[in-house]
Amino acid sequence: MSLMTDNSFESCIKCTVCTTYCPVAKVNPNYPGPKQAGPDGERLRLKDPALFDDALKYCTNCKRCEVACPSDVKIGDIIQRARITYSKPKFKLRDAILSNTDLMGTLSTPFAPIVNATVGLKPVKRLLDSALKIDHRRQLPKYSHGTFRGWYRKQAEEQKKFDEQIAFFHGCFVNYNDPQLGKDLVSVFNAMGIGVQLLKKREMLWRSADC
Repeated sequence: MSLMTDNSFESCIKCTVCTTYCPVAKVNPNYPGPKQAGPDGERLRLKDPALFDDALKYCTNCKRCEVACPSDVKIGDIIQRARITYSKPKFKLRDAILSNTDLMGTLSTPFAPIVNATVGLKPVKRLLDSALKIDHRRQLPKYSHGTFRGWYRKQAEEQKKFDEQIAFFHGCFVNYNDPQLGKDLVSVFNAMGIGVQLLKKREMLWRSADC
C-alpha cells in the first residue's frame, strides 16, 4: 500500500501497546506517544490540518511501535507522512549549518587548527549554545587539516595498477574529520593486493540518501 494512501490507522484498537514500547514517550513528556501522534492524530488531521502537532518531530521512526502493534498499523509511516504533509518547515541557521557537512567541511579543513581551537573555547561554546542551541557540553568533532579525497587524488593512479578493485564509500566524517581512517583502509587493501576506488560525488549522495 502506498504511503500516501495508507488508511491502516482505521485498524487501531487503542490498546496503547505501541506507547509502551516507544523509547521517546518514556523520556520525553512533550511527545504524545505513537497512538496519539499516529492513528488518533491522523483522524483529527484529516478533519482539520491545523490540528497538526509539532511534537511529532520527536518521533525517531525506529518502528518499534509497528513491531509491537497487534493490528499491523503502520504507525511510524503515518507519523512521517503527517510531518511531510502538514508541517511547515522553518529555516533555521542551526539546521543549515549542521546539515551541510560538505559546505562546512570545505570551509573548515583549510583552517582546521584555528577552527578546532576556536570551537573548543568555553566562551564560544556558550555562544553556540545560546545562539544556535548547540549544547555547550557537546564535543564537536575536530576537522582535519586536509581532506581524504585530497590525499586520494595523489594515490589514484597507483590504485589503478591493482588487478582487483573495490569501491570505497568513505562518507563525510572520513573525508573531513578522520582521513587517517580512510588511509589505513587503503593500506590494508593494498597489502592484500586490492586497489581502492572512490565513488564519484554524485554516487556518494545517492548512497547517503538510500541509507
